[in-house]
Amino acid sequence: MALVACREPSLGLETQNAGDAANLIRVDTFSLEVAQDREDSVRSDELSANLLGAINDPLIGRSRASMYFQVRPGNSNITLGANPIVDSAVLVLPYRGFYGDITKFNGLQRFRVHRVTEAMSREASYFSNDSLTYESTPLGQTGFIAPLLSDSVPVTGRREAPQLRIKLNDSFAQEFVSNPDALLSVDAFTTFLKGFYVAAETRDLNDDRGAILDFILTSGARLDVFYKNDTQDSLRVTFPVNEQSARFNRFRHQYKQSVIDAVGSFEAGKNGVLIQNMGGLRAKLRIPHLLSWRGNRRILVHKARLVVSVPESSLTKYAPHPQLSIVLKDQAGNLVISPDLAVDNVAYSGGTYSASSKTYAFNITRYVQARLNDIITNEDFFIQPSATAVSAFRVALNGTQSADRPVKLEILYQELPQ
Repeated sequence: MALVACREPSLGLETQNAGDAANLIRVDTFSLEVAQDREDSVRSDELSANLLGAINDPLIGRSRASMYFQVRPGNSNITLGANPIVDSAVLVLPYRGFYGDITKFNGLQRFRVHRVTEAMSREASYFSNDSLTYESTPLGQTGFIAPLLSDSVPVTGRREAPQLRIKLNDSFAQEFVSNPDALLSVDAFTTFLKGFYVAAETRDLNDDRGAILDFILTSGARLDVFYKNDTQDSLRVTFPVNEQSARFNRFRHQYKQSVIDAVGSFEAGKNGVLIQNMGGLRAKLRIPHLLSWRGNRRILVHKARLVVSVPESSLTKYAPHPQLSIVLKDQAGNLVISPDLAVDNVAYSGGTYSASSKTYAFNITRYVQARLNDIITNEDFFIQPSATAVSAFRVALNGTQSADRPVKLEILYQELPQ
């Protein structure tokens, strides 16, 4: 917003009613440049969803989402009774959704749980490239399984929502008997058990394997410890992930060589670019001859519309991203939202995927006017995914010279007297 407000004049920065204007001119022959770009790390702590899984994307390469989180006692002064004997400890992660393939063959993944050895804090900021120290030997792991997101699970005689259940080793379970003081307060417990690190891997590295699963950890994720004592059998004590639990995601990408070679190349961008969530990929664009087109004229932009198409060949099991957005870089190199997005919301700025036309259309009227008025001097702008840290969407976009529906800019403008 500061990019638009910092200088005068503000000619044309408010949207005009094209129907009321005379002498409107339409031009759609602008040359554009598009290049593949990589997104920076993204903040990934205490978000609405957490991601876990491994996916081998045929266009992009291999991506992995792992997560760190705390479990906490539901109340203080927990006691297990006289002479407790622990039967087992199970980490429970209720499923919400997935992106990729979870079929019996292609969807096979193995999940492992490690004990975090570094303190976590709800007040700290964590990003998608951050990591904490953890024990190298897993506390527990599954075999290669295909996640079952539609089947309920029997737990102590009741059916529960579909969930990933990872049994932890017996020596870890026994620690709850050996350390009774750890159950007396939250601080004592989070010192005893600082947190978990959960990661995943596909069965092989072939394309079209695996999926990224998403979980709302604060809605049912927990550690269950099953035990008995001198007076009762079949007991359970639960340590949930709650709103006070520190939690964040770590994302890793191993891109195909073709993707790596395309980064920063406007030549490669002629054929298309890729957009990917999880601090992954975005597109860099520029309108190289915009100011020379303006010349010495006074231009009032009524509408500037950027249309980017999705190649039909890419629309397989990987659904296109539902919402993309335009961002810029300020003079310090920091990303800021476009002036068009700052005006109102996506209803104005666009970027919503149209399934009927297989396109994204962006309103960049204020951006173009600010460029023409020399308010914005950095000619690069970017298309990147929205909600990049809480879902795993990706989408391919056509380039400037794609045979089928290349990227296109249309400007409806008026030339004003000097």
